Amino acid sequence: MDSANSAISAMKSDWDDRARENAKWYIATIRIDQSDEDFDRTGGPEVEKFVLSDPLLTRHRDLKSQRLLEIGCGIGRMSRHFARYFAEVHGTDVSGEMVRQARERLSDLPNVTFTETSGSDFAALPSDYFDLIFSVYVFQHVPLKDVVESNLRDASRVLRPGGLFKFQVNNVANPDYLRLEKNTWDGVTLTESDLRRAAMDNGLRLVWLEGLGTQYCWAIYNRLPEQLVGLPGQLARPAIEYFSQSAVPERREVPIAGDFAWLTLIVSGLDHRIVDANSLTVELGDHDLRPCYTGWLGAEFESVMNVRGWEATESLTQVNVAIPWGVSPGEVPVRLRYLNNSASDPVMVTLLEAPPAPPRVTLVANDLDGGLDLANEGPKSRFRVFATGLNEMATVDNVSILIDDLTVEPLIVRLVPSASLYLAISNFPDDILPGHHSIRLKFGELVSNRYLIDVADNSSRIDNRL
Repeated sequence: MDSANSAISAMKSDWDDRARENAKWYIATIRIDQSDEDFDRTGGPEVEKFVLSDPLLTRHRDLKSQRLLEIGCGIGRMSRHFARYFAEVHGTDVSGEMVRQARERLSDLPNVTFTETSGSDFAALPSDYFDLIFSVYVFQHVPLKDVVESNLRDASRVLRPGGLFKFQVNNVANPDYLRLEKNTWDGVTLTESDLRRAAMDNGLRLVWLEGLGTQYCWAIYNRLPEQLVGLPGQLARPAIEYFSQSAVPERREVPIAGDFAWLTLIVSGLDHRIVDANSLTVELGDHDLRPCYTGWLGAEFESVMNVRGWEATESLTQVNVAIPWGVSPGEVPVRLRYLNNSASDPVMVTLLEAPPAPPRVTLVANDLDGGLDLANEGPKSRFRVFATGLNEMATVDNVSILIDDLTVEPLIVRLVPSASLYLAISNFPDDILPGHHSIRLKFGELVSNRYLIDVADNSSRIDNRL
């Protein structure tokens, strides 16, 4: 049995076992015991966040007339919500047991269909059929890169011309994680090069990349509509009409590190429906960079260009590129090129030294089972704080946890290689009351964002079996 077949066999077996043991827990690690209502409720905000609120997926699209393919549907946590917005929802999963439970739970929805897949393709589904393909929390559990790439390849087959494919993969590049043996929980890393190559190899446009270097890296691919096939992506020599920070269009100077180390170029001379993040090169000084977004203008940049006298903003292309590590502050020439054509005239962009970035708390969970339910007493009063913005110097001596205005010393501070996050573990103080609280992490003199939590009374929320 070759490595791909072995990986797929393990995926089927392990996820069938997890589905039989406690499907809801392995899909949504909130509480060991979840009612159908509580479990399904967690899918609604994610459908809203990842799909309905994403203008790249919804702009000029009537979802009510479209067909959605959900890769890794589990037992239908998100499928139930998708059914309200799409004409057809097709959920697929490698686990036959997950599919069996999904069919049973959502049998009341006539526009939802579930299919068990081979784990490497979607052979039961027709070509050129789906307007949108979506996948989250799935490929991060696949142990072999070849298997993920096989899924991406066949997803491209079932995507119709003009369709979009949004998916999430593990992009953690931490050496400690890369050395770990991968399994059906801690899956393989796909690099930025892997994601760019997969789009090109499958004849798709790479529209967007986000979350590089993290466990939650997103990509959006697009299959070119038939009416655009064969048309030129460059209409005239490109010209950079405007540039700024990506997050703040009014700020022309760009820091060299941190959350705002992104440069946006607004460019004329290109057809944003055809060019993509693989076909453009941004020359930033001596660096040749590939953008992470190429497409139509976002609303804020559209407003900026309207103020500057551009009424036909559909003729412009927005290009977002990350400032690479190691670039020095100062003025630097920036050009843009499509394929091997002539580059634009340069613009001079000022790069700023970035102030030290504070930590950012991304998740707080109990230390018993990793669920999101926290308690003021008992085993779920020991909690984990996950954060970015720490480094190898972080220890229990220079990291502290702020619960509201109270400082609590951590018991453990360490790196979690599988997520490229740092973890601090501590106990709630004995006198903490049930209710709403905030958590912040302090690293040296830098203090993180506030992360809001709910702490329950132990007697009413803790699973007595644990």
